[in-house]
Amino acid sequence: MSELVLQLVQQLQADEPRVFFKDHFYSSLDLKKDTAKVQASLRKAGILPGQRVLLSEINSYGFLAAYLGILLHGCIVVPVNPLMPSPELSKVMARASVHGAVVSHQLLPYVKEVKDVPLKFVASILNDEEQFSLSYSTMEGDAWVTHDTQELPEELQYETIQADDGAILLYTSGTTGTPKGVLLTHGQIMATANHVIAAHRLTRNDICYAFLPLFHVNAQVIGFLSTLLSGGKMILDKKFSASRFWKTVSEQQITWVSAVPTVIAILLKSDTDIIYPHHVRFVRSASAPLPELHAKQFEERFGLAVIESYGMTEAASQICVNPVPPGVRKLGSVGLPAGVDVAIKDSDGKSLLPFEVGEIAIRGDSIVTSYESGDTSGTSFRSGWFYTGDIGYKDDEGYVYITGRSKEMINRAGQKITPREVEEVIGQDDMVQSVAVIGLPDEMYGEKVAAYIVPKTFASMEVDALVQRLKEKCKQTISAYKCPAEYHVIDEIPVGPTGKIQRTRLKQQVLAENTMCLGSV
Repeated sequence: MSELVLQLVQQLQADEPRVFFKDHFYSSLDLKKDTAKVQASLRKAGILPGQRVLLSEINSYGFLAAYLGILLHGCIVVPVNPLMPSPELSKVMARASVHGAVVSHQLLPYVKEVKDVPLKFVASILNDEEQFSLSYSTMEGDAWVTHDTQELPEELQYETIQADDGAILLYTSGTTGTPKGVLLTHGQIMATANHVIAAHRLTRNDICYAFLPLFHVNAQVIGFLSTLLSGGKMILDKKFSASRFWKTVSEQQITWVSAVPTVIAILLKSDTDIIYPHHVRFVRSASAPLPELHAKQFEERFGLAVIESYGMTEAASQICVNPVPPGVRKLGSVGLPAGVDVAIKDSDGKSLLPFEVGEIAIRGDSIVTSYESGDTSGTSFRSGWFYTGDIGYKDDEGYVYITGRSKEMINRAGQKITPREVEEVIGQDDMVQSVAVIGLPDEMYGEKVAAYIVPKTFASMEVDALVQRLKEKCKQTISAYKCPAEYHVIDEIPVGPTGKIQRTRLKQQVLAENTMCLGSV
């Protein structure tokens, strides 16, 4: 039996406040009742355990109830960005072979019409102050039929769910541009949650401030499930707000914050003067590299411990983390392995000694052993290890340091972007001869997307029109975070002997030119 299911059901029994959202505290019993309604609607629609259910919703209490309802029915949650453009959403739905979808009210008409997807259940959730409202429809014949939700049972029921049954399906892009399906099991999610609870010493007295997007595994496992399973409380915001941050921290007596480097950078730039909030134990930073200077400045200015960590979807979110006070944390390091084995490997798969640089490889009970799809090379999983593509080393005390990435993915504030996906959109324009997309350093987001374009003609007016057209095309076709922040029109893009674009070489050239420009000032 899934320990995750057993523990979640147990945590939903007590009548005590658990989730604060939109000026209202929802209790465990509220969450249990609303989770049961979602579960019952899936059951009545004929959605079977093991089938996939899309979840596209903004940060909200409703997201949490839907998430738990899908999980406890034995289905696989497929969380996606609620701002994902429709063409991209339809591709994800088809790739995941979803049978149901819980989406925002605005998306309902669209998902009902998506072709080549065997949908037989769609639902939307209304979060209106203290009111949780569920609306759902089922496919009967060739028509959608809306059902009355007033009589849905409010008691949890669940099938026999095993630890190795699928729980969450997410997609991560590789260097080939083909999205890879990461199917995390109940056992892997439970293992990570236990590792997080142990590493952060979470108890029922803790109050987590969560504002990271819930469609990410970080917010799901670190912010929500670890908090719920440890008996703590969660203060949930739709998104991060610098103007509300310290007020919320103070009023809600926050004990720890789940953040990313971008949030830390924004808070450092704010003019807010605060009194040291003694109830905050730490601020956790994840999803992207945290500049050591920012961590040091944040700790000195606000008197709060910054706990840098390292994780990825394939590890159900957490791999390494620095110890919480009074443990020793090292700025610049992502910390110690947390419940997993971490080795630094050379090109032959041999483990390296302290301070020797190589590829970071991991293994453990929270780590997937294969991709569901898209991994044709077989190079990621070797001899029981998952090779992350990240480059780094360990010091003589076992702390892990990341020095770079072997892959070409762009990391914008924790959002992973495949260059090829953006290039394909830009390359569709008739005026584009060739295009290369790379990531460049960005003070706020870690990296920004930059597109380098060789046009078929260099007439100035046509080039200006081309750039504007490409901006609009990207905006309409792919998620906002994937859209280039910069468009550069150039004479040529470096290629190899076979004509393959050399993005790494292009990036080196751009960085070298930028350095020369800075040096000549």
